[in-house]
Amino acid sequence: MTDSKKNDPDLVSTHTTAATHSVARWVARHHGFEVQQCHLIRRGLNDNYALRSADGTRYVARLYSIRPRGGFNVDFEVALLAHLAAKGVAVAAPVVAADGRAHIQLQFPEGLRALALFHHAEGTTPDTLDEYELTGRTLANIHEAARDYAGPPSRYTLDGHHLAGRTLGYLESHPEMDAALFDTYRRLVHELVDELAAAEQGLTRVVCHGDTHGFNNHVNTDESGARRAVFFDFDDAGPGFLAYDLSVLPWSYMFRKNLKEPDDALRERWMHYLRGYRAGGGEVSERDAAALPLFVQLRHLWNLGEAAGRLHHWGTNSVPLDWLRKQLEVFEAWKRLDLRA
Repeated sequence: MTDSKKNDPDLVSTHTTAATHSVARWVARHHGFEVQQCHLIRRGLNDNYALRSADGTRYVARLYSIRPRGGFNVDFEVALLAHLAAKGVAVAAPVVAADGRAHIQLQFPEGLRALALFHHAEGTTPDTLDEYELTGRTLANIHEAARDYAGPPSRYTLDGHHLAGRTLGYLESHPEMDAALFDTYRRLVHELVDELAAAEQGLTRVVCHGDTHGFNNHVNTDESGARRAVFFDFDDAGPGFLAYDLSVLPWSYMFRKNLKEPDDALRERWMHYLRGYRAGGGEVSERDAAALPLFVQLRHLWNLGEAAGRLHHWGTNSVPLDWLRKQLEVFEAWKRLDLRA
């Protein structure tokens, strides 16, 4: 009979979900205020918790998961957000710990994890065409304000290796992967990375948000009565290409709707999104627009790789082989996209 009072040496944790009262205590201890409420919002690439202080202020605590890409990029993320907020850009600003640290490190069974605190972004995800236009305008504000960012550097650049090259290693470790399918993906990745290498000299570079799919910003009404779009979740941010940051919105819609080309609803949203981006001072060159189909595919590879790299947490059902085979048809169709609105 197993002694329940002893630890089983064969029990190894790959990902731990912290109880809400633990997160509340950590925030109270390190940020110096009483947490009245705390609940888990979602588990995903990271674990996010909603908190409310005794005075009613709302926050979000992000407990960063250990990801195969490497160390946490939280120093860059927090410094970038502080820079953007200081310039008046609508973002969910970070809240430093009482001792001035951007984040705290906590020892979990699977290793060290980082915990950072942010102000809650009021509002709801964009839904109307005007709200998509607001979203595009704020993205332009982010890109412009980040031009003179001079804080801690990002741990990674959103280039061909980051978006696609890493995915090969994750797929190779898939326990059900067969040689023929892996070889097909290897050729696909090499083709797309080569295409990017041939085009990148003419593409606009920005500090990317990295995950602008429409659910990482809320639209609300500020104290003056003006409508605004507030961005959050900058944990995938880094230097990269404007075309990539723009491509994530149409990719997300087509991916969720299982589309091989835009429908009328997406075309309307996309037109207003780009209109807002340009109204906010953003410029999209012809070369940037022509590269959008390439970056839609690179985004799909990145997203696929994030799931394949977390088999220890999400399991093989997150990237089954039948689904991986079907995606090859999607990649082929997306080569012919026309997103030049």
